[in-house]
Amino acid sequence: MNYFKIPQSTAVFYGEYTEYLRNAIEYVIAQTQIISSCCVKNIGRDPIENIKFRIKSPESMKEKLESHGYEISAENAVYKVYDAAGVRIVTSFLEDVEVVADFIRNIHGLKIIEEKDYINHPKINGYRSYHIICEVLSEPGNNKNHIYIEIQIRTIAMDTWASVEHQMKYKKIVVDEQLIVEELKRCADELAAVDLSLQRLSKVISGGTENEDFVCGRRESNVRCGYGNSAS
Repeated sequence: MNYFKIPQSTAVFYGEYTEYLRNAIEYVIAQTQIISSCCVKNIGRDPIENIKFRIKSPESMKEKLESHGYEISAENAVYKVYDAAGVRIVTSFLEDVEVVADFIRNIHGLKIIEEKDYINHPKINGYRSYHIICEVLSEPGNNKNHIYIEIQIRTIAMDTWASVEHQMKYKKIVVDEQLIVEELKRCADELAAVDLSLQRLSKVISGGTENEDFVCGRRESNVRCGYGNSAS
């Protein structure tokens, strides 16, 4: 299954690793389809609104390698930087972030390397998201198939803010940059409040506790599916 076409420049830069990166992305996407089906069966709805994915462009990857002091090469891009392959999962509600993250932690064939909680600990500019760095384990004995992938999980509100912030970041001419930074931070905080309000409203509608606080990464989901344990 080929979910997406890879630009020629990207294929040239990553060379023999290109298909491994594609396969890692497609494996994770296939697992999200299982997550959706399982949640519909167990809780009566799909927590995943949409999924985005990409292989980092050569331009962005070269900048990142240089910023970390690594020699520019496909091998360093794949094994020294953990986000050459990326999947972004956008959820309906705040608590869905942890539901999806909990499933990912238990996917057979994924080894969790690191988790970064930018929801409870936002970046200084207001960025919020939950990141899971994974190693996709496939075809034992072939080290090139052990590809790292970054999975980002965020709500619709968080994704909207990040998309707008990304566009503004790359504008060539910025008038009163400090004002824009401050306004973006304010918008991020307001959207975070909206996320909490929608979560409480969802709880009220579903008969839950309306004042329950959600802490990503610190709450056990009551939804389970037959994945088995993640690789250790």
